[in-house]
Amino acid sequence: MRKYKITTKLRDGIKDIEGETIEQKLNQDEWSVKNIKVGQVFYLEADGTSTFVRDLCEQILVNTLLYDFEIEDVDE
Repeated sequence: MRKYKITTKLRDGIKDIEGETIEQKLNQDEWSVKNIKVGQVFYLEADGTSTFVRDLCEQILVNTLLYDFEIEDVDE
């Protein structure tokens, strides 16, 4: 089995309400931060190629209308 890391982020042009809310809260508490983006990370093990994992992402794990994703092989 191979280990994979899938990282998602909102596509360009999609408003990141959660990121904006976190940024506002941090700046209220006097932390100086900008451009917080919220995404997800999935770690999984799978028998199959990165093409199999890409299909899994596109069909089940990631809403590709809203999110871009990146797949990495993880060697541990």
